[in-house]
Amino acid sequence: MIDYAEKRDFLRMPIDCELSFSKAGSSRQYQGSVINLSSKGILFTSNEKFDEGTQLDIILTPSNSATAPIEAAGIVTRVGGNDVLFEIACTIGEIKN
Repeated sequence: MIDYAEKRDFLRMPIDCELSFSKAGSSRQYQGSVINLSSKGILFTSNEKFDEGTQLDIILTPSNSATAPIEAAGIVTRVGGNDVLFEIACTIGEIKN
C-alpha cells in the first residue's frame, strides 16, 4: 500500500528556520518557525492564530546567510494546535522575489 505522503504532487521538505509574516496589506509583523516547505505550501508554528482564508505576506529567513530570504504570498488553509502554539498551513500563491 502506498503511504499517503508519497502520493503528494510535491515533496515536503523539513526545514528549521524562522519566518516573519503579516496579514496582506498590514504592517504588523508576527514571528514563527517553519516545520516544512514544499513548492506549493508551508507549515509553520506561531503564537498567533489566524482564520482559514486569511492572506499572509511571508518572509522566510534561512539560517544559512548565503541564502537570501524568500518572500511569498500565502493563504491559510488549516490551523491546528492549542491555545499557546498554533500550527498554520498555507498554500503558496506567489513567490515575490
